[in-house]
Amino acid sequence: MGRAADIGIRVTRCAHRAERAVSRVQRGVPNSALSVADQIAASATTFLTGALIGRVCTKEEFGYYMIAFSLLTLLMTVQGSLISTPFMVRFPRLEEQDARRFAGSSLVHQCAFAFTVSILAVASGAIVHSFSAPLGRTIVALGGALAFLLLRDYARQTSFARLAYAQALVLDLMLAALHVGGLAMLFLADALTAWSAFVVLGAACALSGAHWYLVTRRERAYTRDAIVTDLTHNWSSGKWLLASGLVWAVSMNLYAWVIAGFHGAATAGAWAAALGVMTLINPLMLGAQNYLGPRIMHARAEGGVMRLRRAVRDSAAAFCAMLLAFTVAMAFAGDPLVTLIYGAKYAGNGTLVVLLSLNATVLTVGFAVSRGLFALELAHIDFYVNFVALASFLVFGIALVRWTGPVGAAAAQLITNAIATAIRSAAFVHLGGRLVGKAA
Repeated sequence: MGRAADIGIRVTRCAHRAERAVSRVQRGVPNSALSVADQIAASATTFLTGALIGRVCTKEEFGYYMIAFSLLTLLMTVQGSLISTPFMVRFPRLEEQDARRFAGSSLVHQCAFAFTVSILAVASGAIVHSFSAPLGRTIVALGGALAFLLLRDYARQTSFARLAYAQALVLDLMLAALHVGGLAMLFLADALTAWSAFVVLGAACALSGAHWYLVTRRERAYTRDAIVTDLTHNWSSGKWLLASGLVWAVSMNLYAWVIAGFHGAATAGAWAAALGVMTLINPLMLGAQNYLGPRIMHARAEGGVMRLRRAVRDSAAAFCAMLLAFTVAMAFAGDPLVTLIYGAKYAGNGTLVVLLSLNATVLTVGFAVSRGLFALELAHIDFYVNFVALASFLVFGIALVRWTGPVGAAAAQLITNAIATAIRSAAFVHLGGRLVGKAA
């Protein structure tokens, strides 16, 4: 324990030096490059974790990790809908003092949400343990780490909203050093499992989150009235985001659970391996999202609806070109990469990787359009469109998983998201055009 604390102190000192160095570099480096660099650090950590668990552990253990990780993704979606995205939409419009009070209120809301769901996850894991001890242990470990994992995600998203990309980069570099170091110790001690990986990740997020809080503490102010008022405002604007995010997240993230239910945890491990190969594009894809998402939100405040429409159009085109090139590469290299990274036990999943790549292409275009709808304060439209995803999951998604396993899940996601993105795009073009006409 003392050795771990000493490592944490050393990493924190290095983070302070990195903060100063990156701040100097930021003056001459565009935010787009910092965003991609940050996502490289974040994605590399996730990728290394999955690759280690996939290679060292059994396919069943990797499947348990994937199931728990899908729960984390679901909760991050809820937090983003209620807290992070309202912050991203509202913060650019506030003056300095109002912005500080709003930032303080937002952090209070985030902490209350994170600790509540953390307790609920631990309780759920204890219940699951009576049916499946390995899965129960993994969910309990996730629950114990959950508050800190969600804090890390909140810190990143609000840094992007404030265009503080250097700050996000330092946070993720510190987390990467702590997490990879912890995983290495687990590997050397022959103690790497799905649940122990979450424990180490939680500890790394706690230390890096504490560093972030201390560095940014002057950017927030706390008043009881503002906390209550901002909660009401966030709920007013965020309830549609929450409903939309929940509908979409349930329809997308339950596939891992359905695969495990019909075909076992080992097959869910194959699904996880294919998704792991997909993370190779994350530094570019998510880095671009982290940069372009806030820019889309700022576009309307800076140049009105016309500028917003151009920002959405250009972002969607850039995403589509990038992901289509990746999909072509995966048609040739998908299966060899799965085998190379995760081992021969995952061979034969090339088709799955290609389908997931095509799905990512559609999703990223939909991301740009949905951010445009949020900027127009039309999140309820996005909510209605996401019911297409839920209906597709219930009508044919579950059946495809039962008949064809992970390939069916990927095909169902691709069809669902293609339909939803087409509807979302038509709504944005039509309603954005009407607003431009009214302004003229």
